[in-house]
Amino acid sequence: MRYSIIAFGLAAVSAAALGQDAAAPAEAPATAWQFFTEDGGRNGASARNATGSQIVLKCDKPGRRAVHAIILAPEEKLAAPNSRPISRPIIFQFDSSAPKSENWGFFEHHAIALGNTSDRALARFVVGLRGASKVRIRLDTGISSDVVLDFDITGAQEAITRVYQTCSDAVPA
Repeated sequence: MRYSIIAFGLAAVSAAALGQDAAAPAEAPATAWQFFTEDGGRNGASARNATGSQIVLKCDKPGRRAVHAIILAPEEKLAAPNSRPISRPIIFQFDSSAPKSENWGFFEHHAIALGNTSDRALARFVVGLRGASKVRIRLDTGISSDVVLDFDITGAQEAITRVYQTCSDAVPA
């Protein structure tokens, strides 16, 4: 009797699933990104890894070349305490592609690439993020061993588009 009830229940669930409208929209793809907006036009998106480190795409004030990227590693020491960034290399490996190196500005617990400079480091990083689902980041601290961070960046294309549109900025090509 118990098996009959279970079989009936499974048949009912299957019939209900088959009876759903085939034209119903598909479930939105999963994303590793969280979005935020604040007063004054500040907005962005971030992806967090298991250690609490984050990749942040951010705009403080809407406008051309206003989006910037931050790698935040609160548990790591990336540079000596400073008020001005120290230019250091970061190596990015998107999915299984070849690693690429860029110089970003390092502070004690974060590294930053600005969009309002002639440097193309931010643009190359954003282009790499677009089609990838994972990224390994190696930060050359210059003060101790390299810091290696792994991130799930599923949904990066949507995050990039949303941040750049909200910021009234042009997505790098």
